[in-house]
Amino acid sequence: MGKFALVTKLGQEDTGVTLPANKYVQSAVVTVLANRNSSEIKLEKLFLEMRRLKLEPTELVMDLLVIACSMYAADTRIDRLKSSDDSWTRQIDLFIPVSDAEVWNRQKPLLRKIFGFLTGDIWNIEFRERTELPVIAPKSNLSRFGMPYTTDTVCLLSGGMDSFIGAINLMAAGEQPLFLGHAKSSDVSPNQRFCENALRGGFPDVIFRRIYAFVRIPKAKLFGQEEKTERGRSFLFLTLGGMCASSLASPSKLIVPENGLISLNLPLTPLRVGSHSTRTTHPYYMGLMQELFNGLAMGVEIKNPYQFKTKGEMLSECAKQDLVRTTQTMSCSHPSGRFQRLGNGHCGYCVPCLIRQASYKRAGIEEDANYRVDIFDQADLSTPTRKDNIAAFRYLIRKVEQKPDYLTALIRVTGSLGMDVEPYFSTYRRGLLEVKALLENVPG
Repeated sequence: MGKFALVTKLGQEDTGVTLPANKYVQSAVVTVLANRNSSEIKLEKLFLEMRRLKLEPTELVMDLLVIACSMYAADTRIDRLKSSDDSWTRQIDLFIPVSDAEVWNRQKPLLRKIFGFLTGDIWNIEFRERTELPVIAPKSNLSRFGMPYTTDTVCLLSGGMDSFIGAINLMAAGEQPLFLGHAKSSDVSPNQRFCENALRGGFPDVIFRRIYAFVRIPKAKLFGQEEKTERGRSFLFLTLGGMCASSLASPSKLIVPENGLISLNLPLTPLRVGSHSTRTTHPYYMGLMQELFNGLAMGVEIKNPYQFKTKGEMLSECAKQDLVRTTQTMSCSHPSGRFQRLGNGHCGYCVPCLIRQASYKRAGIEEDANYRVDIFDQADLSTPTRKDNIAAFRYLIRKVEQKPDYLTALIRVTGSLGMDVEPYFSTYRRGLLEVKALLENVPG
């Protein structure tokens, strides 16, 4: 199908670059901090939040935000089916203005590795010096603004159950993190708000803040397409978290709470290989992000305290289980039911929904949540789509029971994990047993 090009312009005076004739099947321009209209990446709400808390990253870190937004724009606005020879792998060139092109050219191989691992696409990045706006980090000189407490920790708060458990356990241990949630639409932002309100109710004597990192990519005037897989969103989310953490006391920590089963997210069948399975918190990817943060001297350590815990174990060991049970968290991979006029909710049959239900069964807790599809009702499993993930889990469970070494091999091919994969193997096997227990009474 050929290559696509996205040129990012920073500020009103940026003229962009002249692309070679006939090299690209399609090109587009996206602007940042220019006209504040519907055709540019929306950062105003994010910057307002940063000013309110006096979070002032270095200009290299602000470059990283522009890079992440550019990558995310291309990832979500170029349709895989229409724009690749194999209905998946796209070829994308990015042209991005930065504060120090020499520094970023040294990071280019690492960025290409990160982007390729996350999305499965072929990326090239060309950096150029900014033509204006030498400083883009939000500044606030008002004394009434700033962090109301001292912390060296940012914790991602996505609105999901894992991040909520991570938040509860941090606060129960006496931590006061700065929580950060990314939103691009209304699908998950209510759940982030529900989690924040629940934390305030559960820990009434603890002061904390949540930064609402609203970043929206323009739908119009790019490529006239849309791609819903969003494999690159994790790069933007971790960039936002790292950006805020780098503005705190150094060294600082970025906590990314995710259970080990979803973190590895192994392909359940041979057809779900590579980036067809999401890799948003895969340990190899997290290691690459740590390398990038170190290369930019951000002083931020990325941690997933639950890498070797199943979701059921996280729930069982949570400091406030009732808070989890009664708070509307969102685990579903496609929560929007707007076309069925059902509002946002759990589908019940995607991989995260199955793991979520299995975790409640493992913890022996009755869940306060409704699922659009009841997997225990044969009538609700009337279409192949609703049964696909159940069948895929059953396939992998049988395969591992017949040949335990298959799981070790499968874990190794998802990404480099070092020589000792036993802790990953053990965690994933325990997670599979949780799902197996859930599926015992599921029809089919």
